[in-house]
Amino acid sequence: MQYLLLYDIEKLSRNILLKSYKNDGFKIINETDNYILIKKHNASIIDEDIYIKILNSYLKRTNITKKLNGKIIDLSPAFKYASKSIGFNKFDNKFEWYIRNIITKELNNIEITNNNN
Repeated sequence: MQYLLLYDIEKLSRNILLKSYKNDGFKIINETDNYILIKKHNASIIDEDIYIKILNSYLKRTNITKKLNGKIIDLSPAFKYASKSIGFNKFDNKFEWYIRNIITKELNNIEITNNNN
């Protein structure tokens, strides 16, 4: 199972990336003005709606928009946890922790790269 977050991609790049990912077997799960969540075609074994709501809520609460411009973030580890959890129809704090952890690591990688230049 592979989930990718395409965050704040420019319009032209967005169309090209989406076409490329669709050719590779991905499908769009959720699309907003700021991001697109895509997944590799496979049988859905989790109720993705609740996890998409958690992701939306987290991204709206945080002020990371400018720092993640044009980034593609692999959220597969968080969704892998979600697929194994028991009672996944309930609000899941651990899932949000995984999302925060993945995005924080991505932000740290950006800061390290910028400091090395």
